[in-house]
Amino acid sequence: MLPEYFEFTLPTKLIYGIGILKKLDNAIKPFGKRKAILVTDKILVKAGPVGKVREGFKNSNITIACVYDNVPPNSTIKTVEECARMAKKNGCNMIIAVGGGSVIDTAKVANILIVKGGEVGDHMGAYLIDKNETLLPTIFIPTTAGTGSEVTKVAVIADPDHDVKLPFAEDHFLPDLAILDPEATVSMPPKLTAATGMDALTHAIEAYVDKEWSPASDALALHAIKLISGNILKACAHPDNLQARGGMLIGSFLAGVAFSHSMVGMAHGISHALGGVYHIPHGLANALVLPEVMEYNLESQPDRYADIAVALGVSFPQMVTASRNLLKADSMDIFTKVFRRMDFSYLGERLIDASSWLRGSAADAVGSLDCIDQWFRHQAARAGIEKIRTLNRQLAYITEMPLNLEEAGIRDNLKKLDQVVTTAMEDGAMLYNPVEPTREAIEEIVTKLYDQDITPLEVSDEDIESQDTKSGGREMTNVFKDSKMLYDVLIGFYEYLKKDPDVGPSLAETNLLVQFVYKNPSAIITIDTTGDTIEIHQGAYDGKPEVTMTMNADFAHKFWHGKANLLTALTLRQVVAKGNVPKTIKLLPILKPAYAKYPLFLKKKGLEHLIIS
Repeated sequence: MLPEYFEFTLPTKLIYGIGILKKLDNAIKPFGKRKAILVTDKILVKAGPVGKVREGFKNSNITIACVYDNVPPNSTIKTVEECARMAKKNGCNMIIAVGGGSVIDTAKVANILIVKGGEVGDHMGAYLIDKNETLLPTIFIPTTAGTGSEVTKVAVIADPDHDVKLPFAEDHFLPDLAILDPEATVSMPPKLTAATGMDALTHAIEAYVDKEWSPASDALALHAIKLISGNILKACAHPDNLQARGGMLIGSFLAGVAFSHSMVGMAHGISHALGGVYHIPHGLANALVLPEVMEYNLESQPDRYADIAVALGVSFPQMVTASRNLLKADSMDIFTKVFRRMDFSYLGERLIDASSWLRGSAADAVGSLDCIDQWFRHQAARAGIEKIRTLNRQLAYITEMPLNLEEAGIRDNLKKLDQVVTTAMEDGAMLYNPVEPTREAIEEIVTKLYDQDITPLEVSDEDIESQDTKSGGREMTNVFKDSKMLYDVLIGFYEYLKKDPDVGPSLAETNLLVQFVYKNPSAIITIDTTGDTIEIHQGAYDGKPEVTMTMNADFAHKFWHGKANLLTALTLRQVVAKGNVPKTIKLLPILKPAYAKYPLFLKKKGLEHLIIS
């Protein structure tokens, strides 16, 4: 069943890559000459990500004119106003935000003040900016994998004088460019990794069950659940694991897009209230509240919670689905054909005659299993809720994450419970919850979370998968000391491939004329397979190549190890190809055996130190 109506937009350009902050030239070129304010916090300035960003923009047309690094864990009205004043004072016409949700939300709302003036409270609400109006261009670089704020139209700013959080929603909040670099998240401590990761998981789960779900948000939410739940333990236990960090970043981004279109629900409503009244960190509040709200909503959306359980890794028998597949006409036709080919005479004919009876009777039997199938799905949905509770306990074991509200910082025996309930009931997220929230239900959940006494759960090596999965091996630079060495190694290798029985004959049949132009150091090598034999030319070439490929010599070295993706390199402009590129790309399968031969060739030349492990 489809919703009556839904919308889906994603105007933000997003780029992802390990170490991508060092290679921003092409991504930021379209912005032209700009003066930017960099918004961040003091911890990130000390930890290193801010330095990496500044280095990435160093030789670009974008000048970082000033840095506002006074953003607290929960941004406030005062923070936003200070940031806007600094940007105006320095004549900034761009905003770069480096940080988590609080930093990015500060940049979003400060942008309104810079352009439109006034006070923060004047702009609180939803879609108050006219579509024809423009704000300053923005680049958002998340250093946490949690809020997904780099791709959302919402922001939340604290009003500590009134113990509430002010919500903002504008299409204009979406940045012009979002940059996801796992290296920028490595400095995040395990406890923060856990809390922000559970925040992202809550986004995805609530997006999937909320009233405004859509096919587009469903697809993103389910994959986000799979990525986050599959990587969060590893990211917490092994902070330098860039593959796990990358999985969390992408999961957070997908969850952010999903909930931007279908919104969040009761878990966020209660978490916002706990943050506003008791200053409980948002991600931690979501982690604690999520399983209780899932329990509250379960009966309204059992099938959707079963889907979530599958994405979390819960498996269960699907009796009716499997049985119905068996009863499809094609399956019964196969059954009939098999017996027709067997000379069983009497027995075979009797079975063939019975096939239609079998189909009808079995279908009746399967129909009666519907209730059993639903029971299994219901149990799977409950198992998904328990999976979240278990995940919280495992994260507590790895990171010492609190497991109840008292440990989280509430020390007054919930004297402000009524204020929490009232604040939660007034939160906009409650409008999208699949079940109408009640004061009684909120009070019961918060009280339970304050009183509960559960312990951390030890995590096994199998749960964490502790093996190193960093991609690409060790990075090498300046592999070839000069052009002479490059010619000696690469022409020697190409001559070696020409004679190799696995590569040479296939290469000769391509009838290609390809030229490689190398930089750092400079060299030109042309491979001509148009004649009776393969010719390899060094230096300038008189003929006209079908394709000329220009690349850094270090990239070529990495490529021949099978450690570089040519198609990605073309997108990133690490390789510039001129001519009949599709025809050249067809070389890749032919060259695949060469990846194993290149290290052997280097070893024969006494260059073992150049082999990428």
